[in-house]
Amino acid sequence: MAAMSLSIFNACQKSDELIDQSIDEQLLDVTKPDVYSENGYLVVKSFETADSLRLMLQNKSLEEQSIWENQMGLKSAKTFRAQASDELAGFENLTEAKKYAEELVKEGYFNMADSSLCYPFMDFTWDCILNKNGVIKIDDVLYCFQNDAQISIIDGKVETLNQYLNNPSDCDTSIVKIYSFEKLKSTLPTNYGTVESVRKYSEGGGVRWTFYFKYGQATMEIPNPNGGLHTIQNGLKYYLYFHKEKKATFGWRDSKGYFSVQHLSYDLGGNYDVHEGAYFLRYVNMTPASGYTQVNYSELSNVYLDVRQWNFEWPLDPIPSSYPGTAPIINNFSCNGKLISHDLIINLTIN
Repeated sequence: MAAMSLSIFNACQKSDELIDQSIDEQLLDVTKPDVYSENGYLVVKSFETADSLRLMLQNKSLEEQSIWENQMGLKSAKTFRAQASDELAGFENLTEAKKYAEELVKEGYFNMADSSLCYPFMDFTWDCILNKNGVIKIDDVLYCFQNDAQISIIDGKVETLNQYLNNPSDCDTSIVKIYSFEKLKSTLPTNYGTVESVRKYSEGGGVRWTFYFKYGQATMEIPNPNGGLHTIQNGLKYYLYFHKEKKATFGWRDSKGYFSVQHLSYDLGGNYDVHEGAYFLRYVNMTPASGYTQVNYSELSNVYLDVRQWNFEWPLDPIPSSYPGTAPIINNFSCNGKLISHDLIINLTIN
């Protein structure tokens, strides 16, 4: 899907209007009647629908995102963070700016150690469809995603979620399921979850650009013996994340820009599962791209590019996996990113 999306973008570069029309028609199709909002969060019929919606929205401009959210009656984490960034940048008094930053810390949107905005949940690519608390309802289950866990409310009631958040020990474990994120393993480096991250500063240090490579779980739904559907992990997915920031009165604020990417080489896969006793699919592409491909067509602070997804020969159960058998081996990953407005080129290589 990522490759197909890039092909569509490349074919339509000469007509921004054509690009917008194409995506909006898809967005309209997936919105009716599969997506609506209630209690301040999105309700989606399936994980497949949620993922399709994410792919369509993740690199939309804030203006386009806001138009869609107003129609849906939603404020996403993406919009909340953007508005917080603008408000934080508006302070001229350092004490007032720090006070507001401390409020954002309580919300999970500011990191005092790094003096920058952040998210209260692990997978940033979902910021366009989660509300600011990381909540979304998929099918009949209410999910609350956090940095270290996934809270699943089986009865789908927001009252049950609030009860758990206020007093976890008081909740019925038959309807509240907590999955701690078992971060996947990589050969090098051994920083689980985030495989590699690079940060570069402009001359004078007023602008910085973060570029990192992450991977997560690909999932599918299967019939549950006890009734309904059961979500399991059936593969791995990789993506790139670009983030541009400017120095503000207090810390760093999000700053918009255009980003391009140049593929150099991939050699991913070869993961061995001790339970299945076999190596799984490898994906090798060592042919460098001749030039850069523009990822976003509106100025954005946070840009996402899905690199590759593959499925295991046999899915894991349960999700997240409770055993450390399946580990993706990254033999080589090399990619260039470029921030057009500053003509900065940054290389990300994993061996």
